[in-house]
Amino acid sequence: MEDQSAQDLFNNEMVTTFVTRAAEYCTFVENAGNFSKGDFVQKAIRLFSSLYATMAEMPDITNATDSVNEKFVNENDWHRIYNQVNQKLGYHDDYVDVYDPVAKEDQDVSIVSLGDNFADIYQDLKDFVTLYSKGNEQVMQDALWECRMSFEEFWGPRLLSALRVLHRLFFSEEDLEEEQPEEDQDPDQPARDNWLFEKKQEQYKKKDK
Repeated sequence: MEDQSAQDLFNNEMVTTFVTRAAEYCTFVENAGNFSKGDFVQKAIRLFSSLYATMAEMPDITNATDSVNEKFVNENDWHRIYNQVNQKLGYHDDYVDVYDPVAKEDQDVSIVSLGDNFADIYQDLKDFVTLYSKGNEQVMQDALWECRMSFEEFWGPRLLSALRVLHRLFFSEEDLEEEQPEEDQDPDQPARDNWLFEKKQEQYKKKDK
């Protein structure tokens, strides 16, 4: 699709739907504690599916300026979302993943946290929604452009990875209300949280280069 004028871009159905869903996702995870585990998983599946579909249908976007977009989500915000999702999902938070599922060579598998993915996605979408709400057309266009670029390389793959696990949980006979046994809880959780955020910051630095 050819580049559109700014006004056409902001009035595009996929853009307006994405903005609505992005804001809805941020509010959803900020209030994760208000849902049962089953309802949380079901709502996340619906939001992730809509976010991916609308972003995939997004018109071509170019950046309006060369300015670096302002960031709003800080370390405490990231930890708050991570901890809320981690606590909500409990025993079902961790899953096995591979870095590149289509790579031909053998790869090491790793244990990944859904809370980690939710917080990463929140970080990009909350920054986007906050910028977009400012109402400045250049800022709005740059925010859309950056969010689309980050979707392709960063939060899009995390969304799909999380969606695959959520699908498995929701459509299986898994007991979504099962709680993590007390003996399995990690006494070093705060240290792990700090390590996770530091790793995310390194990934963001690489992404911005």
